[in-house]
Amino acid sequence: MRFRFLVLSSCLLVSFAAAQWEPDIRLTGDDSGSHTSFNNTHCIAGSGRVVHVAWYDRRTGTDQIFYKRSTDAGTTWSQDTALTTGTGGKSDPGLAVMGDLVHLVWEDRRGGYNSEVYYRRSTDNGVSWESETRLTIDNYLSQNPCVCTQGDRVHVAWANDTAGREVYYLRSTDRGVTWGDRRRLTFDMQESYYPSLAAVGNVVHCVWRDWRDHSFEVYYLRSATYGQTWDSIPVRLSGDPASGSYNPCIAASGPGAHVIWWDTRDTPFELYYRRTTDYGNTWEPEVRLTFDTTGSYNPTIAAEGASVHVTWEALYGSADIYVRSSFDVGATWLPEQRLTNDQFLSVSPSVAVIDSGIHVIWTDFRDSDYGEIYYKRNLTGNVGVEEERSTPYALRTTPIPTIVRGVLETPETTSREPQAANALLDIAGRKVLDLHPGPNDVSRLAPGVYFVREEPETSGHKLRAIRKITITR
Repeated sequence: MRFRFLVLSSCLLVSFAAAQWEPDIRLTGDDSGSHTSFNNTHCIAGSGRVVHVAWYDRRTGTDQIFYKRSTDAGTTWSQDTALTTGTGGKSDPGLAVMGDLVHLVWEDRRGGYNSEVYYRRSTDNGVSWESETRLTIDNYLSQNPCVCTQGDRVHVAWANDTAGREVYYLRSTDRGVTWGDRRRLTFDMQESYYPSLAAVGNVVHCVWRDWRDHSFEVYYLRSATYGQTWDSIPVRLSGDPASGSYNPCIAASGPGAHVIWWDTRDTPFELYYRRTTDYGNTWEPEVRLTFDTTGSYNPTIAAEGASVHVTWEALYGSADIYVRSSFDVGATWLPEQRLTNDQFLSVSPSVAVIDSGIHVIWTDFRDSDYGEIYYKRNLTGNVGVEEERSTPYALRTTPIPTIVRGVLETPETTSREPQAANALLDIAGRKVLDLHPGPNDVSRLAPGVYFVREEPETSGHKLRAIRKITITR
């Protein structure tokens, strides 16, 4: 069998000296129970150097929505601000930001058992907040709200039990001052809930969890008219009829839209991803993103430009928070990174991309049996993958590996550079082979795209070089 080796990109570099996750920061300190949203909405968002977070909190005896912000990209934080009061629990806040405008939605049970969706906005980057607006008046359960914004338009979706549990939609065309009539998006008479929204230009994307096939699956619907009209036929995105697919989350940037969900086809749960690169006209095949065998849950996703970032909780002994990133619009993914590592639960993360940084919050039980809000940032994590023109000398002088007849030849390093710890990764970022200097047998590997990962130690900093290759027969 004859193999050919193609170098698709010269040398890709991620500098971990510059792109580092900083230590965890505890944002709440009341020990009464503070929680991020369980559903797939985003409870962290921002613009410029301002980062906004929202959560629900039991410090007053009843769950209320709380908020705080940072004006220096997460270095320091304001005091907690209660945005709701009164009886009836409030939960699952969702945030969207456009410039100085901050939009907040939440689920509200002030009327008793039945819940409604409420909205509140700030026009001065969170300094002050206008009066709340009740968006639903149904006398049925209205829950799982999510919000996104694009220009002057604000889009909200939720699940409602009026006609069986279905997904409904509402929009404002004047930045949240007034609201149009609600629109029902699903008509399958089965359970449709946990919607997630994203908007780019005139296109609004919506995904949700659906029972119409008598198993939970992920469905998609699109508006190409700023939410005024919607396609009539939803698209099923999850592909295994024997499994359950749960709580999708969507992010969009340019013509690309990215969907992540957790799926039971691989016991117990793993994350699956799917993308479109043409505004939802067509969808590429599913990609499995996690391989931990212990369970991966509750993912959220954020995108900006060519960068896509996913966070989730994984049960490696105890629940911890992980992140995985792509810098080529979701075509390939770097290996996962673990963000928390202790014996206590860290759950329900939410991720935001703000300028060149990645910002994550989650619910953490290390300080309290009831949960507190923690935050972590990587201020250069969204810079992306740079080409070889900026590669340090130690990596620039590393010879390119070669393949001849099923043998991958990894050269010895020169005397001017330390030995690299090399590995061969598949397109999902899984290590398929430890590489050693000299010949490495790859004849049994399936043809496809792989990555040669090199990690030399240079001047005390770890620098990762990733060479993208294709093996063909």
